Amino acid sequence: MKTHLRVFAIVVFILVIGCGTASAYSKSESMQSVVINMDGAPRMVSTDKETVGELLEDLADTIDTEFYLEDAKESDPIEAMMTLSLTSVTEKTVATTEAIAYKTVERTNSSLKAGESRVVQEGKEGVASVIKKEIYHGSELVDTQFVEKKVVTAAQDKIVEVGPKNVVNGMSYSKAISAKVTAYTPYDAGCTGITATGTKAGYGTVAVDPRVIPLGSKVYIPGYGTAIAADTGGAIKGNRVDVCYGSKSEAYGWGVRNATVYVLK
Repeated sequence: MKTHLRVFAIVVFILVIGCGTASAYSKSESMQSVVINMDGAPRMVSTDKETVGELLEDLADTIDTEFYLEDAKESDPIEAMMTLSLTSVTEKTVATTEAIAYKTVERTNSSLKAGESRVVQEGKEGVASVIKKEIYHGSELVDTQFVEKKVVTAAQDKIVEVGPKNVVNGMSYSKAISAKVTAYTPYDAGCTGITATGTKAGYGTVAVDPRVIPLGSKVYIPGYGTAIAADTGGAIKGNRVDVCYGSKSEAYGWGVRNATVYVLK
């Protein structure tokens, strides 16, 4: 009886060993070698996966970067000794600095003469930190993306004081007009001695075209002085101004001149 039991145990052991060997042999038969070419560096892997996609999922845990498949589809079947080319996708954060230009600020100083200026504060450039993200496919830079820009040191304005602009004979003006300037008197033919605005005509009154110089404006005419644009005239059109004198001799003395008429502020 003991002999029969011993024989049965040996048979069972042989069957178990045989099945295990067959299973291992079957699994070994299903394994295939594939060359993975990552950024040009090849390595051999063995796999029992049936498709490229399944193999890549398997490799995702061992490859520490994102990648894309170049020369095959994920649905392609695995073939012995096939080569799969993968390109890594990596990002790099790059920090640089750049200069911040300073501004020049002008301030009017009435103690300076027209055209004069002086620097009261020199300008200084600022510094900004610029963060960018670089994207590489393998070793090739394919894209650069702006992330943020921070001011490290603010720029300092350059401050310049300047004399009053648009100043003539110590007076500020808003407009300068090149005009043909003639003269008249309150006693000329067609004149009543009363201006178009109802004031008495005399020295310091000028006739203008209201479309060019509004009535009531204060003007300055070199050689004549300051005056009020209070009158109009039939021949006074466009850039034409008629200055009033108290006597014909003064009017004749003025004659006809080309002058700059300054409309004062």
